Amino acid sequence: MSSPNPFAPQTIHLPEHERIVVRLLEAADAPKLIAYFNSLSASTKGYFAPHPFDSATVNTICATLNPNECVRLIATSTANQAIIAYVLLQAGTISSDTDRYNSLGIDINPATDCSLAPSIADAYQSQGLGGHLIEKIIAITRTMEKKRIILWGGVQAGNGRAVRYYRKYGFVEMATFEHNGPNYDMCLTLE
Repeated sequence: MSSPNPFAPQTIHLPEHERIVVRLLEAADAPKLIAYFNSLSASTKGYFAPHPFDSATVNTICATLNPNECVRLIATSTANQAIIAYVLLQAGTISSDTDRYNSLGIDINPATDCSLAPSIADAYQSQGLGGHLIEKIIAITRTMEKKRIILWGGVQAGNGRAVRYYRKYGFVEMATFEHNGPNYDMCLTLE
């Protein structure tokens, strides 16, 4: 019996019985993604920085989607179809992450390593959505035959909720680095 396709849309249920669909970002989602970014609080925006939040960037992303280069997942509420989470999973790492890991004696290999950058709308944080997303990301990572998930740009040490979340799912702190305050490089090794 074959395992389910981790790229297929998945319906999940959150507390209060709200149904959420987790699926790949599509070209037609650009207006919803712009609205999602505009709805984020300043603090949530400050924790997520793999790319700018402007409409030009979002339109370019949605016009050039290629899940072989970067998997872009979204979670949408079935009640109003609004995006409530946006997650990036990309092979390898950005150059600053590669440099920091290399300085620790850890080689980054795009064939076996990938970078993760998740974001969740403020109203949906600490409601169980992150657990569903990480399980889907791990399944996708295994399908891609990756062995390690590295947090894209690390995680801000002052973001205690995120640090606890990553630890809960097996991410390990590799080092501390300075970038607008202390940050942790964290990664999850898959077995």
